[in-house]
Amino acid sequence: MKRTLWAVFCAVLLLAASLLAGCGGKEGALDGFVWAIEPRYEFERVEPVLDADPMEEGTACTAPGEAGYYLAKTESGWAVLDTADGRLALEGVFPHQPYRCGMGHLYGPDAQYSGEQEKEYNAQLAALGSTFRMEVGHGGRARWYLWDQEAGQVLRIQINEGSFWEMPLAELEDPFAALLPVRRGVRYEPAETGFGAEHDPIETEENGLYAVASPAGGLLTDFVYENAGMAGPQLIAVQKGGKWGYVNSEGREVIPCEYEGFWGPRWQWSEAAGGPVCGEASYPAPCTGGCVVVKKNGETGVLRADGSVLLAFGQVEDAAPAQGGLLWVKTEGRWGALRLPEK
Repeated sequence: MKRTLWAVFCAVLLLAASLLAGCGGKEGALDGFVWAIEPRYEFERVEPVLDADPMEEGTACTAPGEAGYYLAKTESGWAVLDTADGRLALEGVFPHQPYRCGMGHLYGPDAQYSGEQEKEYNAQLAALGSTFRMEVGHGGRARWYLWDQEAGQVLRIQINEGSFWEMPLAELEDPFAALLPVRRGVRYEPAETGFGAEHDPIETEENGLYAVASPAGGLLTDFVYENAGMAGPQLIAVQKGGKWGYVNSEGREVIPCEYEGFWGPRWQWSEAAGGPVCGEASYPAPCTGGCVVVKKNGETGVLRADGSVLLAFGQVEDAAPAQGGLLWVKTEGRWGALRLPEK
């Protein structure tokens, strides 16, 4: 009798273990997720839209893309992707990744089209449900944050097309609700503005190292990072030793600096070309949807904002930052969207 009860007990344990494994019992396993959109899209890459605020060396934007709309690279070039359902607009319009200019337009410096085509493209974007619109030639603002040692406060320094100003964060009517990349140094007013101008109005001290500040301007870390950017309210990417990690709103490095940048265009002015040219950037991913995509030794993983594993390395071939509760990933050569687990 005892042997029979013991055999039943063992069988129940084995069944429970089997059920757990089938429900993604292994932490970070792909089979623990539910597909919202089955992998069927043969895109080469999927990326957010870069926001030019600012686009300086190594530091990209503070708010990439418009929520729900990314870019997908197809055989004919880059197109706008609706991450909710996989629909595309503007296929073949952009040879390289466009970015969102300071005026909010979707701008590809090497995209060639007429005024009539612009109307057609805007109609495509509207039909997709996106508020992106096409318009040629706009620049826009670029912002930097400078630590004023004497006053003990952070200044926002901003360049617009044809204007330059600085203001303490406490006096801003539109404070930025995210962690801030801050440098020490001396500011100067540039002699010119515009795409081809020298845009960095800060002469840095301490080798140009960055600290992280709160949205209110309080310093959360020392000036120890080579770079910082992709800021959000939960995490900001920081670079040390050429590798990227993430600091949280308490100033703790919850994700260590051991990951590679991997996405984005780098549009820069070329005297030889007589205009902007696009190169490959290596930006870190922003933290969206409570998680962040990271790369290490060529493999892709996804971490939660506290640094714990959401999707383990090697489970997928590629991934794009989460949007709208979905995580677009590439597996067996095709892209689809996983539904993020409820918090």
